[in-house]
Amino acid sequence: MTDRSDKPSTGRRRFLSGLGAGAAGAAMLAAGRPAAAFTVEPATGTAGAVLENALAEQRRHLAFRAEVRAEMVRQGATPERIEQALALMDCPICGSRLGPDSISALPASERGEDTARG
Repeated sequence: MTDRSDKPSTGRRRFLSGLGAGAAGAAMLAAGRPAAAFTVEPATGTAGAVLENALAEQRRHLAFRAEVRAEMVRQGATPERIEQALALMDCPICGSRLGPDSISALPASERGEDTARG
């Protein structure tokens, strides 16, 4: 019987170092491209139409909010008073409140001045 403690375990070392190099290579390849498990695509068909209708309504609310805000600023109202008034106002078309939730589905880039407020 041979004593294995005297022999270097080159086979195991070679295997482990190869395994580590392979894992590092795979990580480098994967880092260069986006994850394929989750992608965001534009809504199409019925879902796209529903989304566009909801966003169109919220864009109208944003326009009404801007009109009210401009008029109240012209009259000298404070920002706090403007926000209180907007939270209590109803949309003249659909009847929904014009509070911050009325534009919450819009991207922040579309909300403009309202981004900081709601």
